[in-house]
Amino acid sequence: MTTSSPARYRASAAAITLLAAISLPAAAQSSTTQMPEGTTDIDLSLIAAVVPVSEGRSGMKMVVLPSISAQWSNGIFAAPGEVGMQLSEDPMLKFGPLLTYGTRSRRADDRDDKLRFGIEAGAFASYQLAHNIGFRSSLLYGGGDDRKGVRLKLGGNYGLRLSTHQSLNAGVGMNVVNHAYMQSYFGVSPQQARRGRRQVYQASAGVKDIYLSLRWNVELSTKYSLGSGVTVSRLLGSAADSPLTDTPHNAVVFTALSYHW
Repeated sequence: MTTSSPARYRASAAAITLLAAISLPAAAQSSTTQMPEGTTDIDLSLIAAVVPVSEGRSGMKMVVLPSISAQWSNGIFAAPGEVGMQLSEDPMLKFGPLLTYGTRSRRADDRDDKLRFGIEAGAFASYQLAHNIGFRSSLLYGGGDDRKGVRLKLGGNYGLRLSTHQSLNAGVGMNVVNHAYMQSYFGVSPQQARRGRRQVYQASAGVKDIYLSLRWNVELSTKYSLGSGVTVSRLLGSAADSPLTDTPHNAVVFTALSYHW
C-alpha cells in the first residue's frame, strides 16, 4: 500500500465517488421528511480511505480528501460526483433526473496518469419501505470510451439503531452495464492487444459487479458525526473473466468526519 499525493491519486477518484455514493448517500435520495420552504441542508466531510488502484487490481492506495453534500427545499441536491433534482412530493417515493461527473474509472492496464473527465446523465428512483429499509436505483448513459455506455445501479439498505447516538447501516447492490461500458474497462481491442501484448478479448453486457457495505455511525454532537465502514465488491461475468483482472475482489475501508451546517 502506498500513500498518494494529490497528483497521484487521480486514478482513485472514481473509487472515492463510488464510496460516497454507497456509504454517504445524498440526503435527497434517502430522506423521508420534507424540508421547510427556503431551507438548505449542507454536510461537509473529511474522508480517509484505502481504495483499489483500479477495479480488478490487487494494488491499494491511501487517500484523504474533503467532500460536500447539499440539499435544497426545491428538490435540487448535490453530492460528490453527482447533481440531481427530486421531483416527487411523496416522502416515501423519490425520483428525478440525475447527472454524474468526475474522473473516469481507470483501466487495469492503463499506466497513463492523464486525468480523464466523464459525464453521465439519466435518472434515479428510490423507495423507503420503512423508516430503516430503503431501495434505490439509477440509470445512466454516457460512460465508456465512446460515451455510449449504459449503467443500471440497483441497491438496498437497512439501518439499525444501536443506541441514542449510534447506528449501523448495511447495504447491498449491483451494477448492470451494456457492451460498450464493459468493453471500455475490461475488453481488449486488437490495437490494445498489440500495445499491451495481451490477447483480444470481447467483453459482453451483463452484471459487472455486486457489493456489500457496512457502516457504523456515531453522533458526536448535534453538528458533528463520525462514520466508519467497509465496502466489498466482486466482479462477475466478463469483468471477472477479463485478462485485465488480477482479482475479482475489491474492498474500500473508510472513515469520514462530517459537519452538518
